[in-house]
Amino acid sequence: MAERTSSANLTANRPRTILIVEDEQLMLRILNQVFSEHGFQVFAAADGEAAIEIYRSHKREIDIVLLDIGIPKVPGWNVFLKMREENPDVRVVIASGYLDDESKAKMTRAGIMGFVDKPYLLHELVETLKRLIDAPVPPSGSNTPVT
Repeated sequence: MAERTSSANLTANRPRTILIVEDEQLMLRILNQVFSEHGFQVFAAADGEAAIEIYRSHKREIDIVLLDIGIPKVPGWNVFLKMREENPDVRVVIASGYLDDESKAKMTRAGIMGFVDKPYLLHELVETLKRLIDAPVPPSGSNTPVT
């Protein structure tokens, strides 16, 4: 199980780090640029396999994952499950064009930290993810949804 430092120490000692998982190349480049401009260290993956490998290699550095649910090679849900095996306290926010309330409830019970609906406003997305990084780590499996 990965250990976490307090959020105050985390952000004081190093930049926030995000893993962006998005299969649309233009959106991936835009998100990379926007988060970099806001002081984030950014890892980017265009498919599920790459996301899992990056997370395995950098899980101690990654503060939050922005995960598109409809990605190639390994579906987003399976990517989340693999990340959770690596770190039960992984902070994942799902980005989706549409998820019904039942799916969101199931994902929240499984440990998804929140949801952002596509299309989203970039400045709101950055602020939401900053807030979630700085929030206390909830016990595994008891994350509260953010919509």
